[in-house]
Amino acid sequence: MKRYLAIVLLASLLPAFAQTPDWEKVNEEAMHHFQALVRIDSTDPPGNETRVAEYVKGVLEADGIPVTLAAKDPTRANVIARLKGNGSKKPLLIMGHSDTVRVDPS
Repeated sequence: MKRYLAIVLLASLLPAFAQTPDWEKVNEEAMHHFQALVRIDSTDPPGNETRVAEYVKGVLEADGIPVTLAAKDPTRANVIARLKGNGSKKPLLIMGHSDTVRVDPS
């Protein structure tokens, strides 16, 4: 889950790098998304990653980033988003997972 959150937070920060970021706002937005994602039950099994994917899709689309959800199993969707560059730099792929694993509370 931590790797996935890092991806979401990075995606929410990308537009800020075009200018000097307002770090207070960035931190508030990152915390908002972090809390929202933690509240989504994506415990595996069964996973239900689609709930997380739909949240992330909404966040990215609100920033004008086109998103596709892809899934063999409708409850375990993946998010695919692309920010096109101008070809002057090497591409960057960020990937992770969005399910959480059960823990023994004891």
